[in-house]
Amino acid sequence: MVMNKRWWKAAGIRAIKTVAQSLASMLPVGLVITPVMVQEADWTVVYVIIAWLATGLLSGVASLLTSLAGLPELEELDK
Repeated sequence: MVMNKRWWKAAGIRAIKTVAQSLASMLPVGLVITPVMVQEADWTVVYVIIAWLATGLLSGVASLLTSLAGLPELEELDK
């Protein structure tokens, strides 16, 4: 595996897609939980948003680490 410009581009695109998918999948849960928490404390909404963004960031990091095992997109082009 060569981590050249082409690899970083493909891994970055894959990571961005993973972040978007993870944030989109968590959005309905946040929309349901947040109104209930707003009644209890004002800072809880901030914590929910921070957790939502942190989860997205971690999914991107996990995607990049998974890309180290190989990117099928690049392997198909190399054949």
